[in-house]
Parts: sequence; C-alpha cells; structure tokens
Amino acid sequence: MGCAVDVVIVDGSPELLYLARMSIDHLERRWSRFIPESDISRLNHAAGSTVHIDPATVVLLRSMIDGWRATEGAFDPTMLAPLVGLGYAASWHDPSAVTSLPHGALVRGDLEQLSLDPQLNLASIPAGVCLDPGGIGKGLAADMVVGHLIAAGARGASVSIGGDVAVRGAAPQDGGWLVGVADPMDLDTESAQLAIVLGGVATSGTLRRCWRGDDGTARHHLLDPATAQPAHHDREIVAVTVVAGTAAWAEVWTKAVMVRGAAMLPVLDRLGLGAQLTYADRSTAANGSWRTFAGSSEQRGDLVGDVVEMVEV
Repeated sequence: MGCAVDVVIVDGSPELLYLARMSIDHLERRWSRFIPESDISRLNHAAGSTVHIDPATVVLLRSMIDGWRATEGAFDPTMLAPLVGLGYAASWHDPSAVTSLPHGALVRGDLEQLSLDPQLNLASIPAGVCLDPGGIGKGLAADMVVGHLIAAGARGASVSIGGDVAVRGAAPQDGGWLVGVADPMDLDTESAQLAIVLGGVATSGTLRRCWRGDDGTARHHLLDPATAQPAHHDREIVAVTVVAGTAAWAEVWTKAVMVRGAAMLPVLDRLGLGAQLTYADRSTAANGSWRTFAGSSEQRGDLVGDVVEMVEV
C-alpha cells in the first residue's frame, strides 16, 4: 500500500504477525489501483460488465457507498480520473507502477449506480466510472486485520497502515490504546496523543503526497468533488485527524472535513466523533469530542469506548 505498517499484538503468538502481513498483502493485491489484476483495476476497465470479486472487496465497495452517502458526496472515491490527470498516476512507493485509466474515463461517477451482489461476490460499475480505494482502503484494511488477529486468539491488537490506526481488545497499558498524532509539519514529533478503547483514527494531509504541475502550480491528492481540483480554503488546511468507530469511517470523515473545512467540526460533534484540523500556520481547531479523547484520563473516563462505538461500518 506504499506506506509503513505497524502491528501490535497483546497475548498472541508470534505467528499472528505473519497472519497480519499475509492479510495486508492479500488486500493490497485485491484493492490497489496500481496493480492491473486487482479487483479495483478490473472493475474500472470492465466497461460496465459484471466482475467476480473477493469477499473483502464487497465490504470495501459497500463501505465506499455508505461513506459517500453519509457525507453527501464530500467523500467521493470516484475521482481517480482527475487525480491521474493532475499528475498522480504513479505509485509514490514504486514509480514504475502506473495507474491505467480506461478509454472514456469520467471525471466523477455516481455510486448509486454501482451494482453489488454480496451473495455471489459480483459487482459492476457504469462504463467510465473509476474507483480509487485511497485512504478508505488503508483504514478498512486496518479494521479487517485487527478483526483477524482477535479472531485468531490475540487478546488485543493495534494495526496502523500509513497512519490509519484500528485498535481492539486489551491494550498494553491501562486506560486504553495510546495513539500518537504526528505533527504534519514534523512527522518525527507528535502534536497530540489519544487514548482509545475501541475504534479507529485516521489522518489526511496535503504535505506528503504533493507535487507541482507542468505550470508550476502546487497540487495535492485530496480533491474537492465539486471542482475536481485539490481542496482549497482561504485559510489553508494541511491536515485533518478524526476518531471514529472504525478506521474506515475515520478516513471517510477526514475527507469530508478536508473538503468542507471547519464547518464540519460541529457536525462530527453531533455524531460523537473527535476531529482536529491543522492550518498552514500551525494553529489547530478541534471539536468537543476531540478533547474527550485527547484530555487527561480523568476527563476521558468511560466515554472513550462509548463514543467510538456510535459509528460502525
């Protein structure tokens, strides 16, 4: 998935680390837009035909639809064509891996037209629609692998894929799992530390996957579906972190905040989700739920588990 992966297992055998590695490799081979044989690439090039897919891809597609609906389109995984057009065609991890778009690729698709048969593991999308798992793929993979590890006997597990973190079960210390939030201006330092009993944390930012176009214009990979251009605000947002019931949902809502800005903070408060955004001048803004996770253990109390369980995939 072109990023670092960290796995922590509590009271489990060392063989579970191998299980985690194999599970992540399996999901990458099914979901990567840089692999021509992946489920996602085959769907994008199927010209509307039905494709047999892995059961995990069924979950991914359903999660995409749910996130798109919940955010009223602010999270939109059909923006692959404009992203490639802006210059993000090759993998950051392996520049030789380049995304191939089908003839007639659309700027944006309608996920209501995605056809999904969970019983037979079949799916189809209209010709020209191009799906990009992007962040939700990393978040959902973390959720799935944590579930595999618990089912295989771990008493607790944490999986971080490119900074998207899913935790479940017993933590190494009292008070829940401690999840550090990197300073977007200095990834070697933490801007906050969260305590979570169960759930996920995701961060989306503009400072890592960024480049300059042929005209010298600065660009990043987080697009506004309304313009098919990098999300932009008068006060520049460089990172958004969200705490939710799963890492997949946290990813969905980071995109909504990145696109719609600080106006989304009270919306996430009503959902019981913690959110913090960081501006280019290093200042931050957070909602009340964020302070629940980032406060002292006395302030957090029993709310940590209750809040993150409110929104599940």
